[in-house]
Amino acid sequence: MITIGRMAERYGMLPSQVAIHATSYDLMISDVLATYDRYQESKQKGKGVADPSVFNFSQDELKKMLKKD
Repeated sequence: MITIGRMAERYGMLPSQVAIHATSYDLMISDVLATYDRYQESKQKGKGVADPSVFNFSQDELKKMLKKD
């Protein structure tokens, strides 16, 4: 809901209009943009960024995660 509200603000639309007309691709792009903005802000403040190696999973680990569901 927050993403739809932010998109509505950005494009000067009502949230209901965004909910009707936006696609999942629009929502994904909005999420990527928000993540990139947080990354840039963190970098400017000198806080650093998360170590990308924490997101590297082996194929076996990924298979185990899928089996849990």
